[in-house]
Amino acid sequence: MWMLRRCLTDLGADTATGTIPDDLVVVQVGGLVHQGPDSAGVVALVDRMMEGSPGQWILLLGNPEAQEGLGGPGFWHESVSSIVGAKLRRWSANGQVRLAVALDSVEYGPALVTHGGLTRPKWVAIGRPDDPATAAVLVNKELADPDLAFAAGEMLGVKPRLPVGVAWASPRELLQSWDMEQLPFSQVHGHASPRRWSSDTWEEGLSRRVTARGTADPERRHCDFTWPDGEHIVCVHPDYGADAAPVPLSPLLLNGEVLA
Repeated sequence: MWMLRRCLTDLGADTATGTIPDDLVVVQVGGLVHQGPDSAGVVALVDRMMEGSPGQWILLLGNPEAQEGLGGPGFWHESVSSIVGAKLRRWSANGQVRLAVALDSVEYGPALVTHGGLTRPKWVAIGRPDDPATAAVLVNKELADPDLAFAAGEMLGVKPRLPVGVAWASPRELLQSWDMEQLPFSQVHGHASPRRWSSDTWEEGLSRRVTARGTADPERRHCDFTWPDGEHIVCVHPDYGADAAPVPLSPLLLNGEVLA
């Protein structure tokens, strides 16, 4: 929790009052719980930030949050406290969470931001939208149907009945699904890293075409894959696990605006 607080402070936010500078919007890509030693502290801080700056904190649901009473499949061996679970459910009931948000950035152009990424089969299933704003609207509608929104895939060792949801797509499922295809727009996701930072290698199962497009920043723990037409798939997951973080948390800073 101290690392998130420091990150926000460095960006000019006041974590005591929950206020964010007028020219800043924070998009949090999920994974608030079970990703470090203080899930309760992180959720309490995010709750304060959303209350203090409701229009400037966009919270995207990931699979860790979805299993805490929001309709996602259970997979983690520990449960959050009743207080933390109640806050997550309150955010959902109040419409304070999303599955996706669309941005227009100087760095990547129009981009869709989700927890795990929009695979090509899911993109086809929602109607092949050609812009991230339309995609975000269609993906967010799936919150009404948890079976669609939180369909799991290979990370739970299952062959999904439905296309894997944006809260559950693995890096391999995401990247390989677009391997021989044209990306309609750029994407930014968290969830899991395609880079194994301990061995400084790419995840097994990625084609040479995909890995040839990728660059990895071990200091920030960001990965960037550039498609031939200039679209990007960017991963910002630091791969901390449940223990103390080995490197500082580094936000992805973009210049632009929220589209939808």
